[in-house]
Amino acid sequence: MEVKEFRDSRTQKLSDFQTQYTALKTEYSRLLLAAIQEQDSAKQQDLVQQLLSLNAEMSSQLREILGELNKGSGSFDPKTLNQLTEELIEYQKQYSEIEKGKDRVATLKLIQSSTNEKLTNAQSMYYFYLFALVILCFLIVFLIIRAGTMTTIGSVVSSVTSAPIMR
Repeated sequence: MEVKEFRDSRTQKLSDFQTQYTALKTEYSRLLLAAIQEQDSAKQQDLVQQLLSLNAEMSSQLREILGELNKGSGSFDPKTLNQLTEELIEYQKQYSEIEKGKDRVATLKLIQSSTNEKLTNAQSMYYFYLFALVILCFLIVFLIIRAGTMTTIGSVVSSVTSAPIMR
Protein backbone atom coordinates (compact mmCIF):
# COMPACT_ATOMS: atom_id res chain seq x y z
CA MET A 1 0.00 0.00 0.00
CA GLU A 2 1.33 3.40 -0.91
CA VAL A 3 1.78 6.14 1.65
CA LYS A 4 -0.93 8.28 0.05
CA GLU A 5 -3.40 5.39 0.08
CA PHE A 6 -2.55 4.71 3.71
CA ARG A 7 -3.14 8.34 4.68
CA ASP A 8 -6.34 8.47 2.66
CA SER A 9 -7.63 5.33 4.35
CA ARG A 10 -6.89 6.78 7.79
CA THR A 11 -8.64 10.01 6.85
CA GLN A 12 -11.65 8.07 5.60
CA LYS A 13 -11.74 5.98 8.80
CA LEU A 14 -11.61 9.17 10.87
CA SER A 15 -14.46 10.67 8.84
CA ASP A 16 -16.56 7.53 9.27
CA PHE A 17 -15.74 7.44 12.97
CA GLN A 18 -16.74 11.08 13.48
CA THR A 19 -20.12 10.50 11.83
CA GLN A 20 -20.84 7.48 14.00
CA TYR A 21 -19.35 9.08 17.10
CA THR A 22 -21.55 12.17 16.75
CA ALA A 23 -24.62 9.93 16.69
CA LEU A 24 -23.37 8.07 19.78
CA LYS A 25 -22.75 11.34 21.64
CA THR A 26 -26.28 12.47 20.84
CA GLU A 27 -27.67 9.17 22.10
CA TYR A 28 -25.49 9.45 25.23
CA SER A 29 -26.89 12.91 25.99
CA ARG A 30 -30.44 11.69 25.40
CA LEU A 31 -29.96 8.70 27.71
CA LEU A 32 -28.35 10.87 30.36
CA LEU A 33 -31.30 13.27 30.37
CA ALA A 34 -33.83 10.42 30.30
CA ALA A 35 -32.14 8.69 33.26
CA ILE A 36 -32.21 11.92 35.27
CA GLN A 37 -35.86 12.58 34.53
CA GLU A 38 -37.12 9.00 35.01
CA GLN A 39 -39.23 8.63 38.17
CA ASP A 40 -39.50 4.83 38.23
CA SER A 41 -36.34 3.48 39.86
CA ALA A 42 -36.40 0.18 37.90
CA LYS A 43 -36.58 2.00 34.57
CA GLN A 44 -34.00 4.45 35.82
CA GLN A 45 -31.57 1.62 36.63
CA ASP A 46 -32.16 0.18 33.17
CA LEU A 47 -31.39 3.56 31.61
CA VAL A 48 -28.24 3.87 33.73
CA GLN A 49 -27.11 0.44 32.53
CA GLN A 50 -27.75 1.47 28.93
CA LEU A 51 -25.79 4.66 29.60
CA LEU A 52 -22.87 2.68 31.03
CA SER A 53 -22.96 0.31 28.07
CA LEU A 54 -22.98 3.20 25.60
CA ASN A 55 -20.16 4.87 27.54
CA ALA A 56 -18.07 1.70 27.31
CA GLU A 57 -18.81 1.42 23.58
CA MET A 58 -17.78 5.03 22.97
CA SER A 59 -14.58 4.54 24.96
CA SER A 60 -13.79 1.41 22.99
CA GLN A 61 -14.34 3.18 19.67
CA LEU A 62 -12.19 6.10 20.79
CA ARG A 63 -9.37 3.71 21.71
CA GLU A 64 -9.68 1.98 18.32
CA ILE A 65 -9.56 5.18 16.29
CA LEU A 66 -6.67 6.53 18.36
CA GLY A 67 -4.77 3.32 17.70
CA GLU A 68 -5.57 3.55 13.99
CA LEU A 69 -4.50 7.19 13.76
CA ASN A 70 -1.21 6.49 15.54
CA LYS A 71 -0.23 3.73 13.10
CA GLY A 72 2.43 4.41 10.53
CA SER A 73 5.25 6.87 10.28
CA GLY A 74 3.17 9.89 9.28
CA SER A 75 1.45 11.20 12.36
CA PHE A 76 -2.03 12.64 12.29
CA ASP A 77 -3.01 16.14 13.34
CA PRO A 78 -1.95 16.45 17.00
CA LYS A 79 -4.96 18.65 17.77
CA THR A 80 -7.35 15.90 16.64
CA LEU A 81 -5.44 13.26 18.59
CA ASN A 82 -5.41 15.40 21.74
CA GLN A 83 -9.13 16.13 21.46
CA LEU A 84 -9.99 12.45 21.05
CA THR A 85 -7.69 11.50 23.92
CA GLU A 86 -9.31 14.08 26.19
CA GLU A 87 -12.76 12.77 25.28
CA LEU A 88 -11.64 9.22 26.02
CA ILE A 89 -10.35 10.26 29.44
CA GLU A 90 -13.56 12.17 30.15
CA TYR A 91 -15.80 9.22 29.27
CA GLN A 92 -13.68 6.85 31.32
CA LYS A 93 -13.89 9.24 34.26
CA GLN A 94 -17.67 9.53 33.88
CA TYR A 95 -17.99 5.74 33.73
CA SER A 96 -15.98 5.42 36.93
CA GLU A 97 -18.04 8.09 38.69
CA ILE A 98 -21.32 6.42 37.73
CA GLU A 99 -20.08 3.00 38.82
CA LYS A 100 -18.73 4.20 42.17
CA GLY A 101 -21.50 6.67 43.00
CA LYS A 102 -24.03 5.53 45.58
CA ASP A 103 -26.62 8.02 44.34
CA ARG A 104 -26.48 7.54 40.59
CA VAL A 105 -29.04 10.23 39.84
CA ALA A 106 -26.94 12.82 41.67
CA THR A 107 -23.87 11.61 39.76
CA LEU A 108 -25.74 11.88 36.46
CA LYS A 109 -26.90 15.38 37.34
CA LEU A 110 -23.32 16.32 38.16
CA ILE A 111 -22.13 14.98 34.80
CA GLN A 112 -24.91 16.83 32.99
CA SER A 113 -24.16 20.11 34.77
CA SER A 114 -20.46 19.72 33.93
CA THR A 115 -21.32 19.15 30.28
CA ASN A 116 -23.69 22.12 30.25
CA GLU A 117 -21.02 24.29 31.85
CA LYS A 118 -18.53 23.37 29.13
CA LEU A 119 -21.13 24.15 26.47
CA THR A 120 -21.91 27.51 28.08
CA ASN A 121 -18.21 28.38 28.21
CA ALA A 122 -17.78 27.45 24.55
CA GLN A 123 -20.79 29.56 23.58
CA SER A 124 -19.48 32.51 25.59
CA MET A 125 -16.14 32.32 23.81
CA TYR A 126 -17.91 32.10 20.45
CA TYR A 127 -19.98 35.22 21.18
CA PHE A 128 -16.90 37.07 22.47
CA TYR A 129 -14.95 36.37 19.28
CA LEU A 130 -17.96 37.19 17.13
CA PHE A 131 -18.37 40.53 18.94
CA ALA A 132 -14.63 41.28 18.54
CA LEU A 133 -14.87 40.48 14.82
CA VAL A 134 -17.82 42.85 14.35
CA ILE A 135 -16.01 45.64 16.24
CA LEU A 136 -12.91 45.12 14.07
CA CYS A 137 -15.05 45.29 10.90
CA PHE A 138 -16.55 48.59 12.05
CA LEU A 139 -13.08 49.91 12.86
CA ILE A 140 -11.81 48.97 9.39
CA VAL A 141 -14.79 50.63 7.69
CA PHE A 142 -14.26 53.75 9.84
CA LEU A 143 -10.57 53.90 8.91
CA ILE A 144 -11.36 53.46 5.21
CA ILE A 145 -13.92 56.28 5.29
CA ARG A 146 -11.55 58.47 7.29
CA ALA A 147 -8.70 57.86 4.85
CA GLY A 148 -10.96 58.73 1.92
CA THR A 149 -12.15 61.88 3.64
CA MET A 150 -8.60 62.94 4.53
CA THR A 151 -7.50 62.43 0.94
CA THR A 152 -10.38 64.54 -0.35
CA ILE A 153 -9.74 67.29 2.18
CA GLY A 154 -6.02 67.24 1.37
CA SER A 155 -6.67 67.64 -2.36
CA VAL A 156 -9.13 70.48 -1.76
CA VAL A 157 -6.67 72.28 0.51
CA SER A 158 -3.82 71.87 -1.97
CA SER A 159 -5.96 73.11 -4.84
CA VAL A 160 -7.08 76.13 -2.81
CA THR A 161 -3.53 77.02 -1.81
CA SER A 162 -2.18 76.61 -5.31
CA ALA A 163 -4.95 78.64 -6.95
CA PRO A 164 -4.07 82.21 -7.96
CA ILE A 165 -5.40 84.87 -5.67
CA MET A 166 -7.76 87.29 -7.36
CA ARG A 167 -7.95 90.82 -6.11
